[in-house]
Amino acid sequence: MKVRTALSLTAALLAVSACANVKDVRDRDPVFFGSTQRSAEDYTNCVADAWKGIGVNFERKAVRNGFELIQQDSLGVEAVLTTTTWKGKTETRLSTRITRRDQSLIEPANLCLQQ
Repeated sequence: MKVRTALSLTAALLAVSACANVKDVRDRDPVFFGSTQRSAEDYTNCVADAWKGIGVNFERKAVRNGFELIQQDSLGVEAVLTTTTWKGKTETRLSTRITRRDQSLIEPANLCLQQ
């Protein structure tokens, strides 16, 4: 019985430690970055519409001088797209912790830079 309890506690601790938060993912090296003439709001709206169209569930939050799109699953935050405008220049960066989703998130972000 003690072994079963110890294994259950170990599994629970591993599950909790595997959860990632926004800061953890944002601090990772970006898988995509760029700049655009669009405002942070306009660019973020473009990416949000594209992600909705491909079935990505995300939360939108205002940050200083811009916005973030935060995509999470049951184990925590999976991707963070941060877009800010400073002195007339809008920059964006996308960081992820699970590489299997990178390309499906990057393509819309890249296309929205071009529009």
